[in-house]
Amino acid sequence: MLAPQLVIQAFDLVIDGLHRHLVAAGYDDLRPTHVLNVLRLMDCDGTRPTLLARRAGITPQAMSELVGHLEQRGYIRRIPDPDDRRGRVVVYAERGIHAAETGEAFFADLQAHWGAITGPERVQSITTALAEIVDTDADHASPSA
Repeated sequence: MLAPQLVIQAFDLVIDGLHRHLVAAGYDDLRPTHVLNVLRLMDCDGTRPTLLARRAGITPQAMSELVGHLEQRGYIRRIPDPDDRRGRVVVYAERGIHAAETGEAFFADLQAHWGAITGPERVQSITTALAEIVDTDADHASPSA
């Protein structure tokens, strides 16, 4: 199997595990996409939804739907942008802080689990290699692009 295929399979394992972890922690209304595309990308002092959309690589309309879902369920709040009162920023609500921490704990536990399987140094090598690939090829989804 080629490395990109294994990355996809590993990603599927991460997403499935994250979903189970969120449900077990009492966040059954939270999906992995909420953690990956919103909660982990937010700045502590607030983030404009358009910036969140850019960071997540999704359309502003899709981000608006995610933000609306999270706001309705008490994970985040939209407040006036302190730098430009005409705009709004998204900030964590108390429930969102705890949910984001739950997601981060899952990722740390998963990394430790992988280290127990392969050895921490191999996980670090994989992490370094993937970071290099992401940093170098962020604008090139395929070699022919």
